[in-house]
Amino acid sequence: MAQDSENRVSSAGDAIPMKKTGTVTYVAIGVGVLAIGAIVAVSTGKSDAEAEQKAAAIKAQVEKKHTPGMSAEEQREHMKMTARAFERADAEAAAKKAEAERQKAAAAQAEPEPEPQAQAHNGAPAAPAGPPPEAKPKVSQKAAKKQMDSLDSMGSDIAGALK
Repeated sequence: MAQDSENRVSSAGDAIPMKKTGTVTYVAIGVGVLAIGAIVAVSTGKSDAEAEQKAAAIKAQVEKKHTPGMSAEEQREHMKMTARAFERADAEAAAKKAEAERQKAAAAQAEPEPEPQAQAHNGAPAAPAGPPPEAKPKVSQKAAKKQMDSLDSMGSDIAGALK
């Protein structure tokens, strides 16, 4: 037991002394917070007119962006021109696909078939050339018409919303 009391004394002597925070420190922190709050209140109170002017300028810019630059009639004409451009682009794409398919078919017919004598010289039967490439399905007139109808209906919906 004597050793326990010695350990306690030595451990108590080894402890680091700490100072407690005084009331003066708490008062100084409180005064600092109040001073910062007062500065913020005074600075925001003076700039209310400036803030309102900035908000009005921003609002005017936003309204300018949302205001359409064309009249309803100009928008309808623009939608018609866009629909015609889509029709032309679809027709050109279909013509290019048809021409590519014709060229592929002509190339396939122009290729000479391997001669049977060449197979006999090798001693082994020649492997088939492979399946012919599958032709992509053409866009039918019905599908093209359906696509154009959907574009027209979108255009009329937009034009109706702009009135």
